[in-house]
Amino acid sequence: MLTVIPLIAGPFVGVEAKDAKDIVAAECVACHGLDGNGPVPTFPKLAGIQQEYLAKQLVELADGTRKSEVMKPIAEKYSQAELFALATYFSGQLRKPGLVTNPSLVEEGGILYHQGNKSTGVPACAGCHKPDGTGTPRSPMLAGQDPAYTLQQLRNFDHDIRTNDRGRLMRTVAGRMNEEEMRAVSEYIAGMAVTPAQP
Repeated sequence: MLTVIPLIAGPFVGVEAKDAKDIVAAECVACHGLDGNGPVPTFPKLAGIQQEYLAKQLVELADGTRKSEVMKPIAEKYSQAELFALATYFSGQLRKPGLVTNPSLVEEGGILYHQGNKSTGVPACAGCHKPDGTGTPRSPMLAGQDPAYTLQQLRNFDHDIRTNDRGRLMRTVAGRMNEEEMRAVSEYIAGMAVTPAQP
């Protein structure tokens, strides 16, 4: 596990930007869009997600560390160099604004995102994902992500369906959240202003 990212983070000989775009057009466009802003709210927006984080997810989807019956057979067809090129491609795309589906939850979600819930030990999301939601190489850009996808990932972490978080961090956080908090923070994230993330 620890050797995966250093391996793919090096030069990817023979994989050009055009090759990555061709793969996107052939494999990714229906769910994620050519620019990483897909039309289906239950599938993630990939545009703007940091290269290092997205490369880790793609490799772990391919090797089964991150479970997905949909993504595994697609990701495992490609080399690590190709997966890294895809991560580079999507990280360079601009994220479009998200769509809030339940405005009544946004205020509560904003409090949770920026302050957490001290009584239950839920830390502020802003601590890792930044106050503006642009994230870091290890904590992905969240701003503008569709609420249906964010909510499902929080549920997956809570129920140990998704287990590829570093140091069980997200499983611990999600395990301290109730359903309303998950819904609220997902709505707040969707409505956050979208600005380009740092590489």
